[in-house]
Amino acid sequence: MAMQMKPSVSLLIILFGMGSWIAINGVWAELPLLVSKLPEKWDLPTYLVLIIQVANIGPIIFTIMRQYKKDLASLRYTAYLILLIGFAAAILLSQFWDKEVKIGSKQSSLALLFLSFLFALVDCTSSVVFLPFMAKYPSSYMIPFYIGEGMSGVMPSMLALAQGTGGDTCYNASGNASSDGPRFGVNVYFGLVSTLTAVSGIAFYFLNNLDVSLNERYDNIAVSSTLPAQSPDQERAATPEDTASSALDPSETKLANIRVYEVFCGERRSELVDTKWNFIQLYTIIAIVSALGNGVIPAILSYACLPYGPTAYHLATELALFTNPICCFLAFFVACKRPPVLGILCSVSVFIATVIIYTATLSPTPWLVGTGWGSFLIVLLNILWTGSTSYIKVNVASVLQKYGENTLLFCGIVTQLGSCLGAVIIFLVNFKTNSFTPC
Repeated sequence: MAMQMKPSVSLLIILFGMGSWIAINGVWAELPLLVSKLPEKWDLPTYLVLIIQVANIGPIIFTIMRQYKKDLASLRYTAYLILLIGFAAAILLSQFWDKEVKIGSKQSSLALLFLSFLFALVDCTSSVVFLPFMAKYPSSYMIPFYIGEGMSGVMPSMLALAQGTGGDTCYNASGNASSDGPRFGVNVYFGLVSTLTAVSGIAFYFLNNLDVSLNERYDNIAVSSTLPAQSPDQERAATPEDTASSALDPSETKLANIRVYEVFCGERRSELVDTKWNFIQLYTIIAIVSALGNGVIPAILSYACLPYGPTAYHLATELALFTNPICCFLAFFVACKRPPVLGILCSVSVFIATVIIYTATLSPTPWLVGTGWGSFLIVLLNILWTGSTSYIKVNVASVLQKYGENTLLFCGIVTQLGSCLGAVIIFLVNFKTNSFTPC
């Protein structure tokens, strides 16, 4: 029987997971306004994607320290540092987001780009910190974590929707460039993002200090299961925590502590052929969806959407982020743990991404431009893309979690490597071939 999750712990994990990408998602959700106000214009998403990949130096350094100086790379204290830096950077961005510096003959939003780098540094590092931290809990808690990660997009999106679109309308879409201004400023928006980061930090503190959370961890479950038998005088009534611990599925622990290196190169590799093949499939899927989802699509989405107007871009960005936790929640009821089926879903996602990329190459006059159907279809495509990849990632992580901390650490590494590869490719394509043309 699978272990029953505690609602209070699930809520704390959701709030903790919200801190994983809330900083950089906050910037993405505000892009419809930023591209109309900053000198980089439509190229701003491409610059941001490249900056995010440069920030992968963070997870690289952490992974090396984790392997050789584990005492200096504590998951707990690194997570606190990540959330603190994200909070401070959001406060600074609320004050300096529109400060420009002249570099050569061009104006540049240096403050926003630098603070976005700090955002990216902590968020990329969270991939190799937060996931291994979640290995302390049974695999059923991976779904609340991914719901929380989805909330890191939903909460900024709710703020952006409340703020309103603002910005300019593409001439190809409507023939004019007028639009209503936002209901509140960018500085207020990033101030609210910093508050959400603080909430995530508080939730993480409670996860590490409340008994209800500590009793759910594998290490405490293992201690309780190995205690010596008590005499009749020492016996006591079973507590709710004892009941939860005894309900742990044995299959949750028998695979623990397998290292990815052992599967491919270790002495036991002949015994782990099936595990090796599963790892190859799962990590390939993660690499593909990360390359497209974190590298390619964000960089070209402005070219695909803005010809239909700022409202289409706004809705494509915000509603797609809403889709993320919904599809993660779907995994509660319709889980998919078979790598071949996940591979088929990945292929469908790649097809959707290809349509979005092709639409971007047609800018500034893509199909059905200037019509309601065109706007509807581009928004729908982005929602389907985000939803399918979110569902894939949460199921892959749930499978890998049963193998222990090392496999989730490697999952984070593959995620960032795939993202980096996708970003570098789209950056070179965009600036070397001029395949994407703004209005």
